[in-house]
Amino acid sequence: MKKSKSSKPKQQFWGGRLSEAPELANVAYCAGRDVAARPMADAALVPFDIWQNRAHTAMLAKQGIITRAAAGRILRGLAEFERQFASGKLKLNPRKEDSHTNIEHFVAALVGPDASGTMHTGRSRNDQTTTVVRLCVRQLLLDFAQSLVGLIAAIQAAAAKHADVPVAGFTHYQPGSITTIGHWFAAHSQALLRDASRLVESYDRLNISPLGAAASFGTSWPIDRSLTAKYLGFASVQANTLDCVTNRWEMEADAAGAVAFAMAHLSIIAQDIIILGMPQIGILRVADRYVTGSSIMPQKRNPDFAEVTRAKSALISQLRESLFGIAKGALSGYNRDTQWTKYLVLDIFAEAQDAPAVFTGVYKTLTVSRARAEASCRRDFVDAVDAADTLAREAKVSFRQAYEVISEAVRLSEAKGHLDLEVVRTLARKAGMKNALLKIGTPSQIANAKTHEGGPAKSAVLANLKQQKSELKKFESALTQRAKSLDKARGLLAEAIRKIS
Repeated sequence: MKKSKSSKPKQQFWGGRLSEAPELANVAYCAGRDVAARPMADAALVPFDIWQNRAHTAMLAKQGIITRAAAGRILRGLAEFERQFASGKLKLNPRKEDSHTNIEHFVAALVGPDASGTMHTGRSRNDQTTTVVRLCVRQLLLDFAQSLVGLIAAIQAAAAKHADVPVAGFTHYQPGSITTIGHWFAAHSQALLRDASRLVESYDRLNISPLGAAASFGTSWPIDRSLTAKYLGFASVQANTLDCVTNRWEMEADAAGAVAFAMAHLSIIAQDIIILGMPQIGILRVADRYVTGSSIMPQKRNPDFAEVTRAKSALISQLRESLFGIAKGALSGYNRDTQWTKYLVLDIFAEAQDAPAVFTGVYKTLTVSRARAEASCRRDFVDAVDAADTLAREAKVSFRQAYEVISEAVRLSEAKGHLDLEVVRTLARKAGMKNALLKIGTPSQIANAKTHEGGPAKSAVLANLKQQKSELKKFESALTQRAKSLDKARGLLAEAIRKIS
């Protein structure tokens, strides 16, 4: 038995038969919350709350609503809170209700309440909270989309590598017709490309600033909402202030929907890997680092990451439905119900965020047994539909007539487990079909005859992948552009703060 590449002592009961140490990211992904705590919801929001406070303070100073001196003291207090929180020296105090109160009280204690008391001018916790959550969700969407792009690239590479490997396709979990591994994998990447599109579209829909809506009904202070939108990297302002607060849940649900679609596709991919990787089938083999073992059965190689993904997909789907449930029947304006939308959306991303990276590793290390794949095409009458097509062409009869002949031939060939061509020819002649020589071809020949757009032939798969790669580059460029816009906004705000300080 090969020794594990890791010299560190094992942290699990299992793994003695494996040639690689477990991938720690995969172990954590499968363990979920069993032994890992999640931070306070508002702890995840603190960096965005600081950003929002700085933008609002800089705007108040520029508009002459507060003095530059007061603004400078507030900004120094925010910087110190940020430093202490990042270092772990400072924790959020539950007695102070939320991150907003924690921050304001800290600033008051540090630079004086006369300065900190002006920080909240022209603002409510209602628009403050929805802005901070939106900033956080926007970043989570961007991170998830970028990770998904990496996964799509890995799947495309695997599809190209195995574009010529014929394999049995399934319908109803039963042998269906001959395709190729490349075609199968390209289907996965094509579905995930639509998810990438949804993520970018969701990002753009939520990338509008609600800050300045106040409690729901605006403010008499001469605020500049466009300026704070620029400081925060928003593309524009969400104009109607009542809509900003009433529909706080909507942006969370929109983002959750995009993530839910991606996780649903990953659950399908997961099931494909489980089935094709079963020892009885053995077409795919997940690398040792991405499987887990058993505390009692030494031989086990369990695809836990795939099973976990199915559960995560189900959970995320239901959490998203809860977002709609919270919104249902609410009166326009702020309602405390929407506080729980924050917990739901953070939980959704917590469950999903590591999935693309784990699957990327799986695809990069996945091995395919060509022999097993080809063998799957030679049994269970997987070539029956192709035989019917060939018969219809050769005998110049309708497909339905050819179908009836092949259907009867399958019944009569059951004992052999594959089509007996002599039986087919006999039945064809009885049906009055001439020239029914019926040379179906090898699995590779059958697959490579399906050259139409989107088909499983190697040429068709590679053409499809070329188009997919072009689409992927557009998404990569779009995400890079949006990330740069956020960096630009931070730089713009930093410059404004330098002028104040």
